[in-house]
Amino acid sequence: MSELIIRPLACIDGNSIEIALAGSLCIENAAELQQCLLAQAPQTGSIRLNLVELEAIDLAGLQVICSACRTMLGAGKTFSFAGKLPDTAKETLIKIGLQRQSSCKHNNELPCIWCGGAQ
Repeated sequence: MSELIIRPLACIDGNSIEIALAGSLCIENAAELQQCLLAQAPQTGSIRLNLVELEAIDLAGLQVICSACRTMLGAGKTFSFAGKLPDTAKETLIKIGLQRQSSCKHNNELPCIWCGGAQ
């Protein structure tokens, strides 16, 4: 697997940021993404995560993303995906059974970002 590449990109509106990931998001490097998200969260009202170039993701990677979503929602901010989920993410979701979940108890029962918020 390739290493994880994290590219934070400021958005035009000044209140949101897009973070593009490429390579492999797994237990060995999930903490890198966690640190990036923790650093960006206080400075922005919205985080969009772009996983289009992600080659692999495991449960640890999914957990970091779900935790970031929950943290942002708890602070009254938004967290979403930019673009489509790569097949590797969809395959991991199927393997862990998350595709059966349709709403998120942490987001006022709105669609889960994995199951309803991404194309």
